[in-house]
Amino acid sequence: MTGFVRTVILLGVFSQCLIFQAWGYIDASLQMQLGNPSGATADPNNHDHYLIQRPVETIDYSDHLGEPVWASWDLTAADVGTNARSSSFFPDTSLPSGFYQVTDNDYNGVGTNNLNRGHLCPSEDRTDTRADNDAVFLMSNIIPQNGTNNSGVWGTFEGYCRSQLATNELLIICGPSGFGTNRIPSGKAVIPDYTWKIVVVVPTNSGPALGRITSSNRVIALKISNTGPATKTWPNYVTSAAQIEVDTGFTFFTALPPDIANALRNKVDGQTNPPPVVFAFSPGMGAAGTNVVILGTNFNAATAVTFSGVSASFVVNSNSQITATVPANDNTGLISVTTPSGTAISTNNFVVIGSGTNYTGTLVGWDMSGVVSGTVGAANNYGPSPLAPTTIAPYLTVAGLTRGSGVTQSGGGAARGWGGTGFISADVATGAAANQFATFSLTASDGFKVSCTSVNQFDYRRSGTGPANGVLQFQIGAGAFTDITNLSYASTSSSGASLGPIDLSGFAALQNVGAGTTITFRIVNYGGTSSGGTWYVYDKGNSTAPDLALQGTVAQVLTTTNPPASAPGFTLVSFANNQFQFTVSGTAGSNYVVQATTTLNPANWISLVTNTAPFVFIDTNQFSQRYYRSLILP
Repeated sequence: MTGFVRTVILLGVFSQCLIFQAWGYIDASLQMQLGNPSGATADPNNHDHYLIQRPVETIDYSDHLGEPVWASWDLTAADVGTNARSSSFFPDTSLPSGFYQVTDNDYNGVGTNNLNRGHLCPSEDRTDTRADNDAVFLMSNIIPQNGTNNSGVWGTFEGYCRSQLATNELLIICGPSGFGTNRIPSGKAVIPDYTWKIVVVVPTNSGPALGRITSSNRVIALKISNTGPATKTWPNYVTSAAQIEVDTGFTFFTALPPDIANALRNKVDGQTNPPPVVFAFSPGMGAAGTNVVILGTNFNAATAVTFSGVSASFVVNSNSQITATVPANDNTGLISVTTPSGTAISTNNFVVIGSGTNYTGTLVGWDMSGVVSGTVGAANNYGPSPLAPTTIAPYLTVAGLTRGSGVTQSGGGAARGWGGTGFISADVATGAAANQFATFSLTASDGFKVSCTSVNQFDYRRSGTGPANGVLQFQIGAGAFTDITNLSYASTSSSGASLGPIDLSGFAALQNVGAGTTITFRIVNYGGTSSGGTWYVYDKGNSTAPDLALQGTVAQVLTTTNPPASAPGFTLVSFANNQFQFTVSGTAGSNYVVQATTTLNPANWISLVTNTAPFVFIDTNQFSQRYYRSLILP
């Protein structure tokens, strides 16, 4: 399982980035080819996710749980030999100082709870040598496993995996999940609620398995109750790696290109026609007639593509790519792909630009007719904070009406009103300092700008001891607040009253505010004569029309930019005199950086050299394995 190879494996081409892996001495790193799903480290202070790497397996060990949270290993026919099962379990004396070393005796009495000393990497997967078999009997490889699970479906599936080795290599990761307060009688290990296993089946061939994985590889993922599964038939427990990610918080397949990793995560073994999955699309906006490349998986049998529900013409380029044309008369919205097995919907909107994209009217508005009264502490007392708007213009993101921390909610709130109490400051500066205000904000989407022309509706209600005055202010980004106008709440009628329209067109800072810059409006109230005096934005008309509304325009921003530099490429890759050498190609004169890591953890990439393409990169081989990537610099 060890040896020296001189191989460079291409891992994949990403957006403006190419990455490959260089292998030197292959040893324990072979047991974590799919990546480190929890970001475990070999830091002796890491008692939750301590990384153990051995020639037989890699483990994320939790000292607090007294067991591994996952184990990963590579399984080939060469790993299955004739050595007998070890007769003993061993404490793991290699654990850092301060870690408790679980012993075989710590599991005494577990049989009364129908629990076994359950292997993650099983004995039968490491019978090639005596040392390898003994290594999986270290207690750091053991979890408290239900006996029916261990000798039933778990053991059956282990046997099935070994039956596949004549023509396949298996990359396996498994572990427990669901950690409550139940422990084995000694208290030294937590009894998990479930066990799970993920197997990537890689047809036998030369070179490391990682270089032979595509989106078409078979993935078998199981989730099994650790309280005694009813059957030994493992297909009854199939799920997806995506579901196990939800259960564990881990991220699997981090060593693979994102498109392949996403395809493998969503596979459910045994589905002959799995449903489609949409990962991404490019470009993110365009006019009718624009060609959009949709990336995903299970596209071969696609029967329909829609943009915001409007059918589009399309071509299936491959099982993982469709090129579709934005239909006429379309609106901004989600993209869907339909096959006989189901419909996949994008997570982001495609933004339609061109004629008809500019919007004029209500940017954001609140209808208070649905806000109900409540007692002190009730969920709807004075309305929730923030209160989502009932009207939002396209291409905007809005943060709803929000009470400042100085606004109180004493007594029961009135029906059809949103507000609060405690507006007792003497002036606007004191009220602002005391956070006795209400705010809302809006931000234009990428490719758009927003202009605010007026507050055309502002209905209010206040009690006799509530605030008689206020000031409407605005803020651009993180800047200072600017006064717009003074507000006079002259009426104390329980039927409410209305303020006149407030013109905003003369404020240059509120016009043509670009994408990503947030405009915040603030209503600072003051002059109440009692801390229990009330103030509301109120449904004066007893209708569904907006009671607070901001008018304006959202407009498309047309920009012309130079085309980006091409993605980098690696050419003339060689290994000589214990050095890796390759040429970074790309757009001549553009800047590229070469980075490296030994773990593929996103936080661990380090920059080695920056230069203009093309240039030659040379690195002395000092690592058992190292990954390289090149990125375009701005």
